[in-house]
Formats: sequence, C-alpha cells, structure tokens
Amino acid sequence: MWKDFFYFSQREKQGILILIVLIAGIFIGKFLFTSKEKPSEIPAVPEYAAFEKEPYPSQNSFDKQTREIKFSGQRPKPEEKRTYYQHPKKTAEPPRKTNYPRKEKFSAGTVVELNASDTLLLMKIPGIGASFARRITAYKRLLGGYYRLQQLQEVYGMYEELYDKITPYLRVDTGLIQPLPVHSVSLDKLKSHPYINFYQARAIIEMRKKKGKINGIDELAMLEEFSGEDIEKMRHYLSFR
Repeated sequence: MWKDFFYFSQREKQGILILIVLIAGIFIGKFLFTSKEKPSEIPAVPEYAAFEKEPYPSQNSFDKQTREIKFSGQRPKPEEKRTYYQHPKKTAEPPRKTNYPRKEKFSAGTVVELNASDTLLLMKIPGIGASFARRITAYKRLLGGYYRLQQLQEVYGMYEELYDKITPYLRVDTGLIQPLPVHSVSLDKLKSHPYINFYQARAIIEMRKKKGKINGIDELAMLEEFSGEDIEKMRHYLSFR
C-alpha cells in the first residue's frame, strides 16, 4: 500500500526534480544577491569641535574649555597674547645700478653722413633710439639711399620735433646712392621702390621692350603714368647706362 502511495511515474519524477531545483535556486539567489546592510557608524566627534562652534570667545568659553580638557586628560594651555604692529610706510627705492654703461651720444656740432651710417651710429645721435634707428636704415635700403634730409619726414612715426632735433647731426652724400639699372632691372624690383608704383614699373618695362634702350629720364616724362613730381623723385634712383 505504501509503495503504491509513493509510486510516481517517470514524467512525475522529472517534474518534481525540476520543482526542487527551482526552489533551491530561489533560496541560493536570495542569499547571494541580497546586500548586507551594515549598521551606520556614528563619526567620532573630535575634541576640538566644541571650540569651532564659538569663533569668538564669550564669558563662559573658559569654563567650557576647562571641562573639555579635564575630560580629555590634558592640561589647560595658557591663552596666547598677540601684539599687532602697524606696517611701515613704503618708501620709494632708489634705482638699481647696472653694470651696463649708458649709450654714448654725440656732442653738439658732430655731423655724420646719413647714407653711410648704420643703426649703431644713428643711435648715438640725441633723440634717436633703437626703434627709429632701425626705421631710418630700413627706409634707406628701400630707397637706395637718401638724396636730401627732408626724406626723413617720410620715415614711419617721424614727427616735427624729432626731425628738427636730429637733422643738425646729419648730412647727405648723393654719390652713395645705389640707383636701379633701367635696362636690366625686373618688374618686381621696380615696383618695390617707394617712389614707383606697379603701373609706372610696367610702363618702364614696356618702353624698354619697344625701344630696346631708354636714353634718359626725359623719355619717361612723356608717359602719362609719370607726373613732374614723380620724375623729380625718380631722377636720383634710375640709371640709364
């Protein structure tokens, strides 16, 4: 009788086995994936926390400090006495001495040749610093040389007071000018000159091609690209040899 009661078919045995496996899986999963909560820890309060609550001393601050120090077992510390001093007034410091000598300047009556002067020589003229000396020499290279002192007024940044101050120290030798050879110079070289624009440079090249040789500045004066003022300026910078 009992054997008949516990008798199961093959399909029933498989179902019971699957049910047991599912129940065991549920318990195991609950055990593995359930986070264990730790009891929250109360952070320890440092002994000096009581002093931070009262930034300014009060009448009973000394009593509190004494009670807390007795609780911690430490001896009370004496109050520090601080003396505050006023900052002294700042005084202007004397300029520092350097080992570099001051730049030598020409005395009154000294005269130098402008077209033969380099940057260092020009810096010796009173009123001319490194910046203006470089500009004057750079413009001299573009021109090919100065033919009169008034051309210094064309230098970038030149002003009347400085011009009047430096011209007594300078003279001009037109023999040091390096003119452009009209019969061999290129179009780019011509138009890079401060007194010759692109259309004037092209007119010179075209006349050179047609005639083969340009005899002088007067032939350029017949072209519409050149005014009388242009011819006067260019006369010093074109060579027809």
